[in-house]
Amino acid sequence: MIAGRFNILYSMHVMQKPFYSIIIPALNEENYLPHLLDSLCEQSEKDFEVIVVDAKSKDLTVRVARSYDGKIPIQVMVSRDRNVSKQRNQGAWKARGEWFVFVDADTVLLPYALARLRAYIAGSDAKSLTAWGKPDSEKTEESMHMLLYNFTLEACILLKRPMAPGPFGLVHRDAFIAVGGYLEAVQFGEDQNLTQRLADAAYPLHIIRETLYIWSQRRFRTFGFFRTTRLYMTSGLRILLTKKSFGVIPEYIMGGHAYERNHKKPNRSMLKKFEGNFKKLVKEFLE
Repeated sequence: MIAGRFNILYSMHVMQKPFYSIIIPALNEENYLPHLLDSLCEQSEKDFEVIVVDAKSKDLTVRVARSYDGKIPIQVMVSRDRNVSKQRNQGAWKARGEWFVFVDADTVLLPYALARLRAYIAGSDAKSLTAWGKPDSEKTEESMHMLLYNFTLEACILLKRPMAPGPFGLVHRDAFIAVGGYLEAVQFGEDQNLTQRLADAAYPLHIIRETLYIWSQRRFRTFGFFRTTRLYMTSGLRILLTKKSFGVIPEYIMGGHAYERNHKKPNRSMLKKFEGNFKKLVKEFLE
């Protein structure tokens, strides 16, 4: 009798559609993915599912992801192609949630992130969303870089070149379907490309001016701050002038294997002073 009731309740839970579908493309991320999945276990908002789309990793990424079954509602897919746009699309077409949350495997969500997002959504007409992030260390140069990046998000909207960054972006299911998802030929700048097409289709980007996630600075540490910044600035200039990114850049290496020597556990301490100062800066700029 008890088992029968449990099965009925379990079936009802499975049939109920979650509010969020969190979609994570992954490639050789056995070291970084656990930090993200741990942060999802710690969310105060529990109405979500997780879909990890692996691109035939050569390490233990798939096994690590499957080890979270029972801790959070998670499913793991294996894509035939190493293509971040295609992986995100595959996750989206499998998703059951009302909102698609696209995050990189090296991102970490703060414990209140999903709850705060839901509160914002309830009071707005947003269909495309992002938020401020902070770096995974308290180094001055990395905090300054993140400050500049958050400021760039605001400037992009004013310049009518909106961008929900790859590490953290939300799209309502209907809006995602309306624009056809990610363009799979675009593997660099795919985040800006999708956000621009959403804005052009009357789904403008909303920015929550609060720190909701931690963005790994591993690319800057591994390949150098100036080299990486030059790459982003060159792409940004092209987007500003043409609304188009380069699509593919061979030197832009994807996958956790490129950062094994630089792996570190993210620092989760709250940078209240950083966030407070940035809020003041943005307020002054917008006024």
